[in-house]
Amino acid sequence: MTALDLSLVVPVRDEEGNISPLVGEIRERLDEAGLVWELLIIDDGSTDGSWAEIEAAAAGDERIQGIRHDRGQGKSAALMTGFARCRGRAVAMLDGDGQDDPAEIPRMLPLLTPGPGGVGLVNGWKTPRLDPWHKTLPSAVFNRLVGWVTGLRLHDHNCGLKLIDGDTARGLVLEHDMHRFIPTLVHLSGQRVTEMPVHHRPRLRGRSKYGTARFIRGLADLGRIATRLADLPDRPRESRGQVRRSVYWILAAVAIGGLVGRIGSVSSVNRLGLEQRLADEHVTRVLAADPAADPDLARTRFLEKRRLMRPFLSANDRSRWATVRALVERGTFAIEEIVVEPGWDTIDTVVHPGPDGKLHLYSSKPPLLAVLSAGPAWLLTKATGWTLGDHPFELGRMLLILVSLVPFAVFLLFSFRLVEAVGGSDWGRLWAAAVLAFGTLLSTFAVVLNNHLPAAAATAAAAGYAYRITCQGARAGTAFAAGGFAAALAAAFELPALAWMAAVFVLLARADLGRTLRHAVPAAAVVAAAAFGTNWLVHGTVAPAYAFREPDQTPTHAVEPATPEAARPGEVVGSWNPRNWYDYSVVLPNGRVLTSYWRNPHGIDRGEPSPLTYAWHVLVGHHGIFSLTPVWLLMLPGLALLASRQRQSGGEARFAVAIAVVSLIVIGFYLGRPVPDRNYGGMTAGFRWAFWLAPLWATAATPAADLLGRSRTGRTIGLILLGLSAVSVAFPTWNPWTSPWIQQWLDHAAGVR
Repeated sequence: MTALDLSLVVPVRDEEGNISPLVGEIRERLDEAGLVWELLIIDDGSTDGSWAEIEAAAAGDERIQGIRHDRGQGKSAALMTGFARCRGRAVAMLDGDGQDDPAEIPRMLPLLTPGPGGVGLVNGWKTPRLDPWHKTLPSAVFNRLVGWVTGLRLHDHNCGLKLIDGDTARGLVLEHDMHRFIPTLVHLSGQRVTEMPVHHRPRLRGRSKYGTARFIRGLADLGRIATRLADLPDRPRESRGQVRRSVYWILAAVAIGGLVGRIGSVSSVNRLGLEQRLADEHVTRVLAADPAADPDLARTRFLEKRRLMRPFLSANDRSRWATVRALVERGTFAIEEIVVEPGWDTIDTVVHPGPDGKLHLYSSKPPLLAVLSAGPAWLLTKATGWTLGDHPFELGRMLLILVSLVPFAVFLLFSFRLVEAVGGSDWGRLWAAAVLAFGTLLSTFAVVLNNHLPAAAATAAAAGYAYRITCQGARAGTAFAAGGFAAALAAAFELPALAWMAAVFVLLARADLGRTLRHAVPAAAVVAAAAFGTNWLVHGTVAPAYAFREPDQTPTHAVEPATPEAARPGEVVGSWNPRNWYDYSVVLPNGRVLTSYWRNPHGIDRGEPSPLTYAWHVLVGHHGIFSLTPVWLLMLPGLALLASRQRQSGGEARFAVAIAVVSLIVIGFYLGRPVPDRNYGGMTAGFRWAFWLAPLWATAATPAADLLGRSRTGRTIGLILLGLSAVSVAFPTWNPWTSPWIQQWLDHAAGVR
């Protein structure tokens, strides 16, 4: 006898007119897929012409069997009858009302991977659901309650379309109405349950059997499930102990790595203590010269001029904070009145005429992030009465909670979901989760206002939706819109993320071109309008400021320098270069002459002359992607493993190829930059321009971590890589704008001071 790939069990009751079309669809779709199948239709006491329709279908095809209950015994009993007679390696459940689409079954089959640790049930998720609200609302409540009680969270526990491992289905014992909890029963048996979005169709004939009474009975049955959960014995101690020990070792690697990093930075100057000591000494000198002097006033004036502690830690983030402050306090993007204040100086500025035709100083950073940050800053200012000017520490830290921690939480949320979907073992998933939480330099940069963290969050969100659409069959328009929006947002925060945006749109278009054009493209257009629009408001052009940077250009169209006396109060005068906005020498409103730092940059900002040396240090040297964060070494074999998978209709292979191609394009882009741009991201704890790729690389590394988790030696290697990565994260504990620990160690070994 030919082995059966699939048995279909369809319970019906009073579905006359729906059965023949459904049988025809099943025959057409499964034959197209080349499956060997059988169909069992169980008539549960129908009082219409359903049984005659079943007999007619069975007479024309020996693969179809009709089974009749003389009286209605309920859906659970009908399913039990079908399960007892089915012979397939997999068993599909469908309702007989025609709302479940048989074309989804061949797509579900690759997700079923029975065996230890495998998937024993694939649950359908009707999205978008086409039932009336009086069915969808109780169903949503029921699904949340079941997830809360059982720990198995699915969107649609009671979806009629399910695919179950054959042996598992034949072993189910369904008491009265317990068919609602088939996913829970499979989950309690120790097998994994996954879900897949499926096409849902409106009912064309007959009437629904759903009612309020069924919802109430479902709640009662949920109580029985809760009682059963309480009576279940614990899992074997060995299995639980292995998981616990793995978690302990992962946490130990992170803790030890963090400790090593902090020990390495223990010689850092305590700037707060130094600042207070210098202020005390100044007050002592003032009082010695004039005993009647006000010591508080003397301290305040000293700190205004000599303050060492700053809430905004480098020229990079001060440039953005100055724009936020200018917007909130002055209603302008021009920052010349702010950068002259103590602690607010920055080198990341450009000069060009503003809308009034006069010269102004602006941040060189794309303005979208500053505009988004200015909203909560304005609200906090209104609520507290504080400003960034008079309460920079208090208000700045409150804002960082919003503008840094929220993106970091989004980054973790979507990245954890990706790891959960891609991973195949507890150890590999936990290892990847620890990398995301503690092993990337994104957390190091969470103490400053930077574009890398929101770019990583947007990248993770775009990857999550692209994976759901490509690999899990999601087809809701909202998923396409969210994926397009997030991909565009990543590109708005990190220009090279245009490569990731293009890859996401290719993945979405291949899955469904129509939905991509109708939903993803308009959502991305909203982001593009915001990015280009804010740039136009600031600079009068859609091109970013760094598009106006032609190195080694003499200001051929410069305005003649003016004297401070020629300027009106608050006016900037001087020279600027229309072809290079970074080339300027201006007199600020307080009379201070400001010459662009980028005319004669110092140290690392001069750029690495040798492209080979630059490539070495970007990849494995003092700023190395793989030397500072060695967990990324697993990305390479992980991508190969992910690309070789045959499950999910090749979706994971396409996803892996997208990550690989984007990574090569982005790294190649930075390695190919001219000398002035080869500065490793400036004085910073790592090659920060690649940080936004962290969610993609962690996802790619997960299959390799699964492989390492199979042996003690492999787990040791994984923990060492994780611990070394944690060292790089923890070393710049107080300020990410410092040299990486590898560079500091090399400088020390070479006697550099």
